[in-house]
Amino acid sequence: MSRVDLGLSAAIMTAASLVIAAAPCRAQEAGSAQPTAAQISLGESIFLGKEAGGTCWGCHGKNGKGTGNAPDLTDATWLDADGSLGSIESTITSGVPKPKKFAAPMPPMGGGKLSPDQVKAVAAYVYSLSQKKKK
Repeated sequence: MSRVDLGLSAAIMTAASLVIAAAPCRAQEAGSAQPTAAQISLGESIFLGKEAGGTCWGCHGKNGKGTGNAPDLTDATWLDADGSLGSIESTITSGVPKPKKFAAPMPPMGGGKLSPDQVKAVAAYVYSLSQKKKK
């Protein structure tokens, strides 16, 4: 083996060991992705329009059970997400430009201006609504 081959092999081995070493950390991060009670509480406050200019309740109803304008968020049926915390957060962030069952689109962040932490809080609250029936 040439010196270049040995150097390349060592670099590959080092990179591989870094990836393997980082894997448990990523798994722990993913495992701790459950929303906290504080996030859920803040998310509920935003959802109900009590802070941060949240207007979610206007279309989804104050209890999240849906209206003629937007779907029920308390059941197991998801139209524009898969029900995971991450997919709910993504839907809130991006909005729903072409809803599958409702006439009006959902603008990004429901038309409000939310910080990333506020989006995570609203997602945590919405996620908690759908989890209540599973328990």
